[in-house]
Amino acid sequence: MSPILPKLLAGRTGLSQAAQEYRRSMWLAVLLGIAGFIVGIAAIRGNVAPTFGTLGFFVGMGALGLAAWFGLQVRARTLADREREASGTLTVMLAAQLRDRDEATLESMAERGGPAGEAARLILEGRRERRRSS
Repeated sequence: MSPILPKLLAGRTGLSQAAQEYRRSMWLAVLLGIAGFIVGIAAIRGNVAPTFGTLGFFVGMGALGLAAWFGLQVRARTLADREREASGTLTVMLAAQLRDRDEATLESMAERGGPAGEAARLILEGRRERRRSS
């Protein structure tokens, strides 16, 4: 077995679980597509019946199309994960900036929503928790 195959199937460690599964499926679909094309080429050479060759080419095209779709799903999941991580970082940075504001200002920001509202809501919850524990 090729030493590169396990690395391709293992995927990158920075991907979410869903993205890793799509990546594995993508490479398995590529392998299936290659196998289909090999059967098709064997039919052209006369080693396999022409019916199997036609079937092989169709399987190869379908599998490579599926691999492309899986690849697009990996990309979409990865971008969504990066956006979610950046949003969390932004919320922490905003919370650090808003921690000295009074509660009325924070409550009005929390009502408006958005990233600043989320940060304000987190600060207000933290203050309430500290009051309860005191």
